[in-house]
Amino acid sequence: MKLEFLQDEPKLTLMFPYKDTFNRVGGPSMISLSVMIIWILKHLMTYNTDFADKIVVAVVLIYTPLLIWFLGYSLFINGVKVEIFKNNTVQYYTYSSRGHSVLHYQFRLQDIEQITIKRRPFNCAKLTIKIRNPIFLNGHEKKLNKLISVSIITDKLKVDTFMHEMKQFQSDKSDNQVIQ
Repeated sequence: MKLEFLQDEPKLTLMFPYKDTFNRVGGPSMISLSVMIIWILKHLMTYNTDFADKIVVAVVLIYTPLLIWFLGYSLFINGVKVEIFKNNTVQYYTYSSRGHSVLHYQFRLQDIEQITIKRRPFNCAKLTIKIRNPIFLNGHEKKLNKLISVSIITDKLKVDTFMHEMKQFQSDKSDNQVIQ
C-alpha cells in the first residue's frame, strides 16, 4: 500500500474541528461577551465605592482566565482529518491550527474492526474507528501489528455518508465472496 497509488482527490473527507454551527456561534459570542464585560467594568469603575471595586476584581478574576482559555483553545487545537479514496484506502491526518498536517496512519476499509458513533450537539457526531494492523507513516513506513483506535468529531451527514460507504463496501465484499 504505497502512497503513489492514491488518487489526487478523496471521495469522502471527514474533518474536526467541525466548522459549522459551533464555530459560527463561538467567535461572535466571545466578542460580544467581551464588549459587554468591558462596558460593565467601565460602568462600575465610575462609582468609586468599595463594593464596586470588589465586583470589578471578581469579574476580572473570573472572566480573564475564561477568555484566555477560549482564545488558546481556538489557536492551538489540533485537528483531525480522515480521507477515503476510491480504491478503499483511508488516510488519518492530524493538523494544527497553523496548517501543518501530519499523516499518521494509512489503512484499507477492510482493516476496520469496529465503528462507534455517538451523537453530539450542534449537528455533530463522534466517530470512533478501531483499526487492525494499520501502516504508521510518521517519518517512516511501519506496519503496526495491533489494534489502533482513532476518533473524529464531524458533521452527522458526513458520518451517515461514511456509514453508507461502509455498508456498500461490505455488500460488495460479500458479493465477491459469493461469486468465487
